[in-house]
Amino acid sequence: MMTITKRFSFWFIIFSILICFFNMSGYDDYNIIIFITNPINWLNIKWLTRINVNPDTTYLFLPLLYLQHIAFWAILGHLVDLIRVRVRNKRKNDIK
Repeated sequence: MMTITKRFSFWFIIFSILICFFNMSGYDDYNIIIFITNPINWLNIKWLTRINVNPDTTYLFLPLLYLQHIAFWAILGHLVDLIRVRVRNKRKNDIK
């Protein structure tokens, strides 16, 4: 069993949360770092733009952006962890 600090999912989520805090602090006014570090946002750019431009739904824009960012990195980290465990188990079985 791996400790939590040895999992990619843990570090990817920490990375994602730090980027979200950086964005919330105001240093990333145009959300450039959020969009560069999350390819899902590029797929949803038209939908996100409609939410951000519409005055009735502007308050949803940043929470959705942060949620998508953290969810993407959590899922990616989990997939990397699964692949890592499968490769490790395969190596152990090949050695035996």
